[in-house]
Amino acid sequence: MSEAANTAPTNAGFRYEKAGAIAWLTFDRPEKMNAISYAMLSRISEAVREARDDDGVRVVILTGAGRAFSAGTDLAELAATPSEARGSVAAEPDRTEWPAPWTFLSLPKPVIAAVNGAAVGLGAELSLQADIRIAGESARFSWVFPHRGLVPDTGAGTWLLPRVIGLQRAAKLLYTGAMIDAAEALRIGLVDDVAPDGELKSRAEALAVQIGRGAPLAIEQIKRLLYQGLARDPRSHVEDNARTLNGLFLTADHREGVMSFLERREPQFTRR
Repeated sequence: MSEAANTAPTNAGFRYEKAGAIAWLTFDRPEKMNAISYAMLSRISEAVREARDDDGVRVVILTGAGRAFSAGTDLAELAATPSEARGSVAAEPDRTEWPAPWTFLSLPKPVIAAVNGAAVGLGAELSLQADIRIAGESARFSWVFPHRGLVPDTGAGTWLLPRVIGLQRAAKLLYTGAMIDAAEALRIGLVDDVAPDGELKSRAEALAVQIGRGAPLAIEQIKRLLYQGLARDPRSHVEDNARTLNGLFLTADHREGVMSFLERREPQFTRR
């Protein structure tokens, strides 16, 4: 992460930091392997809204402090909470017009998960909500829910996972709750890249910078079309794609993209 990061005070085990056009969202409860408490969920929702509403943020990177991404729900807290009061342990997004109901996937901006160490249970679910996952060599993933008498708690595992790695592989991971390492995650397509642990954040940052060079309005619409396209018929999708394209033709960013190409210079997009 860049040393120029503007760091907000740590709050309830989850940090929000901004470095240039990148927002770093960090699970920050290393003494508990970043196990997620109910207090953390509120802070996560705040951070997601902050990243969403800041036009200066082009890309979000999600990672964990210490030796784990997130060991999942804090089971001690869960056990102490009456079952009728638990409900979903996933933070609730407030962008109902977005097709995906998941906390990080509900962000219209690209999200990269830099997965360090264990991503288990809810931690695996939250990593799955990123658009792109990069794993450190120490990363490992497990949807441990059947061993706790549960289904995946955000629904990402049963909807997104088969779309990412295929139905049969998803079924095996979900039924067995097996732990897989970074090399296996790369082999089955769960992650896009594996980096040495010491290079994980710089690898994620380099990808974020590359993504951030694109026009933000266009990238936001690409993300929307990408996920909406998973759940609707091709004709409706193509019609929506055409409407979106026609609207983007009228933007200042489109004009800037064309002119910068003709003038052989870097574009200066303004999100207009």
